[in-house]
Amino acid sequence: MYKTKKIAFLFLLGLSFLTSCKTPRDIAYLQDAMENVPIQTQTDGNIRFQPGDKLSIFVHSRDQQLMNLFNISGSSTMSTSSTERGAYTIDPRGEIDFPVLGPIKVQGFTRNEVAQTVKTMLTERSLCNDAVVTVEFYNMNFYVLGETGSGAHPISKDKITLMEAVSLSGDLNINGLRKNVMVLRQEGDHQIPYRVDLTSANSVYNSPVYYIRQNDVVYVEPNNKAKRGSTVMGSSAYTPSFWISMFTAGVSTYLLIDRLVDK
Repeated sequence: MYKTKKIAFLFLLGLSFLTSCKTPRDIAYLQDAMENVPIQTQTDGNIRFQPGDKLSIFVHSRDQQLMNLFNISGSSTMSTSSTERGAYTIDPRGEIDFPVLGPIKVQGFTRNEVAQTVKTMLTERSLCNDAVVTVEFYNMNFYVLGETGSGAHPISKDKITLMEAVSLSGDLNINGLRKNVMVLRQEGDHQIPYRVDLTSANSVYNSPVYYIRQNDVVYVEPNNKAKRGSTVMGSSAYTPSFWISMFTAGVSTYLLIDRLVDK
């Protein structure tokens, strides 16, 4: 009876160990967010234009001739290097060369600010009094690598949060390390890495990369399980069947030794 109790105890101990090993951790996002408690978000996350960016500007007017004068078509024969297939490329000075108006400073401006600047210049110079100006991002992206949907993702709206970027990439797979996501951001002549813990609301909402910018690179590294799986034995070790086999072997060895001692 004593031996039976010992075996039962060992079995229950091993079962509880296996159960604890299988408990998922560090998987859920924003674990410290409290229900019905507002979270303060950052005020300005608008995409702002930088040298090298491309943008499309369209001037709408009742006067078709004015529209043709100010809008660059895809078949434009203009030779200026600041335009390409209907888009303007911001030069190193932060300017674009707009038809009739000439150089316009757009570095650090949002889409709405660029549109308002062009409209104001057209009105002040009495070139077009009924202009409706729209500005669109052109070929601007952020990038995602690692344990998620990798690739380039176009920027199509003024604000994109890190959580939205993760969603647009198809979400992290189960092997993605959520507690240490890295965002690489170009700041002048340097690329700066930022680390974010996606399981922590405080880390996400207070991060300098809470809002994604153009050319940001989001890298999700693999967790320890995925790293072990890259080795020869890693795919079989640390699995439930592996530990069951180890536990069974341990119990058998214990019973054998106990029997020899009794003799």
